[in-house]
Amino acid sequence: MERRAVSGIILTLLLVNMLAWAFNIQPTKAEPRTITVPDDYPTIQEAINNANEGDTIFVRNGTYYENVVVNKTVSLVGENRSTTIIDANYTGSVVAVVSDSVAVASFTMRNSGNAWDGLWFGSGIRILASNCNI
Repeated sequence: MERRAVSGIILTLLLVNMLAWAFNIQPTKAEPRTITVPDDYPTIQEAINNANEGDTIFVRNGTYYENVVVNKTVSLVGENRSTTIIDANYTGSVVAVVSDSVAVASFTMRNSGNAWDGLWFGSGIRILASNCNI
């Protein structure tokens, strides 16, 4: 009989402790961070894909051969506008901004465009959003 009572008390205390712990968990907002390319990710797009809203993506000097789609509210900052280059290799826009409130600074963007039936498509930067700072 005593054994049953002790087991019941222990089980009750354990259950109360677990419930108290479960209801004490509160969501926290992550602080904005700085992601560095190529230190943290080898490409600008990979850094954007792994960023959270509000993060800053800092891109070191170099030439990055890619088409970048900014689909999150982030800041994209090059180390030096003369030596931090995004080159689209003549395939579409160099940078397409599709999320609101994006900031892009300190880049050279070059070699955009697609030849299709004699027409050139693409631009250095294409903005399909609002409240952006370029």
